[in-house]
Order: sequence, then C-alpha cells, then structure tokens
Amino acid sequence: MIGFAVLCAFVVVLLTPVVNWYLEVLKYRKLRGIPGPKPWPVIGNSNLLGKTPGDYLQALLRLQKRYGNFYKLWTGPTLRIVINKPQYLEELLTSNINLSKSNGYDLFKPWLGDGLLVSTGIKWKQRRKMITPTFHFKVLEDFMQIFNYQIDIMLDKMNDVVQGAPGQTIDIFKYINLMSLDIICETAFGTPIGAQSQENPKYVEAVKTFLEIFVFRFFSGWMGHPLFFRFSEPYKIYYQTLNTLHVFTEKVIQKRKAEFAKKGKMTGIREDGVKIRSALLDMLLEANQNGGNLSDEDIRDEVNTFMFEGHDTSATAMCFTLYALAQNPHCQDKIYEEFCEVLGEDPKVEVTLSQINDLKYMDIVVKEALRVYQPVPLIERNIDEDWTVDGITIPKNTTVAIFLYGMSHDPAVFPDPDKFDPDRFLGEKLDQRHNYSYIPFSAGPRNCIGQRYAMYSLKACVAKFLLQFRVVEDPNFKMEIGTCSVLKSMNGYKMKIQRRKPAGK
Repeated sequence: MIGFAVLCAFVVVLLTPVVNWYLEVLKYRKLRGIPGPKPWPVIGNSNLLGKTPGDYLQALLRLQKRYGNFYKLWTGPTLRIVINKPQYLEELLTSNINLSKSNGYDLFKPWLGDGLLVSTGIKWKQRRKMITPTFHFKVLEDFMQIFNYQIDIMLDKMNDVVQGAPGQTIDIFKYINLMSLDIICETAFGTPIGAQSQENPKYVEAVKTFLEIFVFRFFSGWMGHPLFFRFSEPYKIYYQTLNTLHVFTEKVIQKRKAEFAKKGKMTGIREDGVKIRSALLDMLLEANQNGGNLSDEDIRDEVNTFMFEGHDTSATAMCFTLYALAQNPHCQDKIYEEFCEVLGEDPKVEVTLSQINDLKYMDIVVKEALRVYQPVPLIERNIDEDWTVDGITIPKNTTVAIFLYGMSHDPAVFPDPDKFDPDRFLGEKLDQRHNYSYIPFSAGPRNCIGQRYAMYSLKACVAKFLLQFRVVEDPNFKMEIGTCSVLKSMNGYKMKIQRRKPAGK
C-alpha cells in the first residue's frame, strides 16, 4: 500500500510539468501567427539558449536574425514575446498601464526584496515619488566632491600597478568596481566603507555569483521554480552568496543608523575635509522614524537595490567605455584633446558638473559606447491589459521581453552596427532615427531613476582616467560578452595601461 502511494506521488510529480506545459500552450493558441522556433514539450526552446551568459546573448542574436524584431520564445512553460522594434517599444514603455515587471524579476526578490526595481502598483508609484528627489541635479552637484575623491584613490592604485608591471595587460574591472562601490556607499548611503583600501572583493564576488545564477535560472525555464532549483548544483552556493550580500548591506544600514541617531540627516565632514552627504538612506531613515509607512525591511530592499544598480552596472559601463576607447585610438586622441582643453592636463583636477556638460565630444563617445555595450541587454514587462500590436492581440499577463542589445545591433536601426562611430549621435543621423531606437537606461515611467547619477560618475571617471593614462588594446585578448542581467565581459576587461607624461614635460 505504501509502495503504491509512493508510486502515485512519483507519477504526479513527473506529470505535473507536462500538464502545466500543455495548459500554457492552450492558453496562447491564438498567438500561433507570431513567428518563432518550434518548442519541445516541457522544455520549450531552452535547448536553443545554451548554458552560459555568452550562449544566451548569442542565441538571442541568432533568433533575432532569423525571426526578426517580433517573435515568440518558450523558456520552459513561460511564453515570452520578444520585441526590439522602436515603434513597439515606444507604445509599450510609455504606457501608464503596462508598468509591471515580468515574473522573471521574482528571481531577484531573495536579494532585492520588493525594492524599486521589482515592485509594482501603488507601492512602486509611492516609492518612486519618494526617491526621485534624491537624484535631483543639485544633489548630484554635491556628490561631485566624492566622485573626484574616490576616483583619485583608484588612479593612485592603478598608477602603482602600472609602475609595477610596465607594458603588461591589466584587467581594470577590480579597481573600477571597488571604486564604484565606495562611491555609492558614500553618496547614496552616507557610509564610507573603504572598499578600495581594504581590497576585499567578497561583496563584489557575491554580486557576480548571484547574477550568474540568476541568469541560469531565468533562461533555463524550470530552474526558476524553487522546488526544482532546490535540488540543483548551484543551490548551496546561491544561499551562501545571499548571506554575504545581506550581511554587507545590513552593516552599511546599521552604521548609518547609528550616525543618523546622533547627528541627524544629510551632512558630515570627514577628517580629510570631504563632505559626506547621504541623500537616499537618510531620507529612508527619516521616513521610517516619522511613521512614513516604511519598515526596516523596506529600507533594506531599497538599499540592496541601489547598491546593486548604483555600483555594478555603473562599473561595467565605465570598463566597457574605456575598452571601446582602447579599441578606437583615434577617438581616444580626440577625447583627450577635449579633456585638456576643458579640464586642463592635471588628472587630479576637481571635475565639476558644468565642466562635464561642456565635454560635447565625450558625450557622443559615451553614448556610442553604451550603444555597442548596452548596459542592460534585456528588460521585461508583464502585460497588465490586452495589448494589440501589428493587428495581433497579446493577452493580459503575457511576458514581453525587450531585447535592447539586439536593437542596438540591428543594422536596420544602426547601419554597420559593429562599427564604433560616435558621429551617429550628431545632426542628421540623429534626426533620422526613431526616438526609441536608443534607450540605454530604458524609457517611460519605469526608466532608470539613477541614469544622471550613472552618467556623471561614468564621465568623471573616464575623464580623469584618460588624463593620467592612455589605454591600448591587447591584440591577444578578446572579450567574451554575456548577459548576467547586466552586460558583462565574462573574462574581464583587459588592456594595456600607459602613463601619460606629466603636464609641461
């Protein structure tokens, strides 16, 4: 009798994925007219996507080439409508109805909770309204002192490395990532952590590990389900990683809480004279203290969210931009001339917001770098109400995947897309393109709230870096690019770093 019950339970477990699969297929039978690869039962099209972040990105590019900018893709039992046509994107991203992120973002929740990136509905609207003022232009102006200070620490460390290994190829990611972590902790959270001086990459490594496992679960179909994932190989390291991430954030919050209780919000002066100004965390703590319907868990969720988006995405964008300039020395020479003209030749110059705004050539170089190396390759929406596109009605609760990297590399949108050409963002070429053909930080109501913060920190870093060093491509190194939620080079950001001659010599 017991054996029969066990057998029945085994059969139920075995058949459940099959039954769920066919129920989903029946649900979307009206979308048969949308092109796409033929799915296998249960696994869908997961067999086409590979097993690594690089595989996933290349698979999506191949599918785009074959099926165009509007096709369907099954990852396990989940149907995704993949789009990358600017006209479709404008309609979807500007909608005030289809604002929900897809269920795929739930895989972030063990780390980011219900923070701004993944929250929906009234909670998202209220939180967005609350946080937006902390990225006001005037606040960013105050942050420039910290940007300069932390970039100078990174430059000193890079200078030591270059002097110790002249002519050797260097992976710049560690140095820029730790710098970026110091910047976000000190600006948004008012908590200097000395990541660069301690050179402890534990948190940085944990972010990398989490994202790699996230994307594995995202594209594998069934590994997104907690039960199936529980018995997978990455499960143990996944929860060790989560613990590292949460412990780090909790230390940052508790440290600032103690200072907040003593001194109140917003400002303080370090021993070296640098003003500490926390816009985000102090605002959250004040709301918590004043009964603003913000719990300790809510604070942790937002700090985790901005810790991730404010340091990891920014650091990779900085590295990709420097790598693009190493690949294109004529652009690097031209941008260096502009830096010398506007900023002078001293790499320790205190760069201001107004000076960055005067760097017109740098602006189009950075835009082109973010086109070639799209920071977030793929974003998703859940369709909250039926959406009709090209005469086809996509039903409510369907997942729509927006392949931004694919659009940035579509020759119909950007002719000769693999060529690095900053002039794409000038004059007639700019006017000829659809407004939604270039959206590195997404667009519409759910665009990246910190995009100006990211751009100013990126530009300050690149300017000061190139005033001190020339970056040179290593012909023996080729990036292995993949999607880990954000775009990553899986084998580093390696280039030769040459010191420039001091001013006047």
